[in-house]
Amino acid sequence: MSVIIRPCKINGTIPAVPSKSYAHRILIAAALSDAGCNVLCRASSDDIDATVRCLNALGADISRTATGFAVRPIKKVSDSPVLDCGESGSTLRFMLPVACALGANARFEGKGRLPQRPLGELTDCLKSAGISFSADGLPFSATGKLTGDVFETAGNVSSQYISGMLFAMSALPRRTRLVVKGDAVSRGYIDMTLDVLSSFGAKISALPDGYVSEPCVLTPPSEKTEVEGDWSNAAFMLVAGVLAGDVTVTGLNPESSQKDRLVADILKAMGGDIEIVGNSVRARKSALYAVVTDVTDTPDLAPVLSVAMAAAKGTSVMTGVSRLRQKESDRLSAVTENLAAMGIRSETDGDTLTIHGGTLKPFSAKGYNDHRMVMSASVAALVCGGEIDDGAPVAKSYPRFFEDLKALGGETV
Repeated sequence: MSVIIRPCKINGTIPAVPSKSYAHRILIAAALSDAGCNVLCRASSDDIDATVRCLNALGADISRTATGFAVRPIKKVSDSPVLDCGESGSTLRFMLPVACALGANARFEGKGRLPQRPLGELTDCLKSAGISFSADGLPFSATGKLTGDVFETAGNVSSQYISGMLFAMSALPRRTRLVVKGDAVSRGYIDMTLDVLSSFGAKISALPDGYVSEPCVLTPPSEKTEVEGDWSNAAFMLVAGVLAGDVTVTGLNPESSQKDRLVADILKAMGGDIEIVGNSVRARKSALYAVVTDVTDTPDLAPVLSVAMAAAKGTSVMTGVSRLRQKESDRLSAVTENLAAMGIRSETDGDTLTIHGGTLKPFSAKGYNDHRMVMSASVAALVCGGEIDDGAPVAKSYPRFFEDLKALGGETV
């Protein structure tokens, strides 16, 4: 269903939604651990639900509670489980190596653009470690159990390959090594994985060309493990604040391993009035100016940063954008097409996106079945008014997005 947002001023305070990146990782570590625990996660999303569904299919018992999830770990791996990953790339790329480490002989399914998203380097890694695949792309069955002590995968396609293998190695009862080919992208997400696994007692050390994992038993750090607030989704509200009002987002860790926390620094560099006090970030309407920034390690920020750059004075340059073509949509094309609908000129050249800031005009934009494109267009509409053809994709990561926008004074139809 289409969403119409009128130009308006917004004001108020909202809590950050739980980080789905952390939620994926904590839930997987908990399911592979030796004891039950409670994961405090006040809100879920389609992607988090996909990981829970897959862990339960493998043999875990994870149920929703008033405060998050109660996790009973995998004691016995299910026979020939079916793992429905929905549209979640993280779920697929994490759960595939985990299922292979457990010898689950699992069938994997997905929908949307997930079957088209890159996976080849990861399946090649698993094939070299004794895993057979029934097909080259989803749906497929992965048969066998990881053999060998040394694994090798690409680092320059997706950090999720590395994270998935680190989870798998932590589940193996032997010393293993992961060799990473090429420079790793989105390194902050690998740090996040290492942080979570370390908190559960994993013994993983970095090497010049990868990682080594010592055999261990994963144990929850406490009976209750909390998922911290999500910077990537908070970014939409912070950009909304500098464009259209005064917004405070609470529950954000300024020292987080989430690289998307850099949105605060980027907005400051653009002239944004950003104030961080404790775990709260306040963004007030500001005159914005062009900036040059690299999103190699923060690709999820690109859509909403494009809106901030569109409203800024001058010509902004965003580098590290080529991987945007491999997300839930071809985000690079989607960004340029939606900016054009808003009256903003932009062009791409290889790994670079150039945006010529100006005055946003009322628009009709597409959501491309992509949560981040929908939310970015919604933020732009606060300035000039606009219509997005489908608001439903926000359920993938931020189901309450439009409710929170209304709570801040956003006028939606």
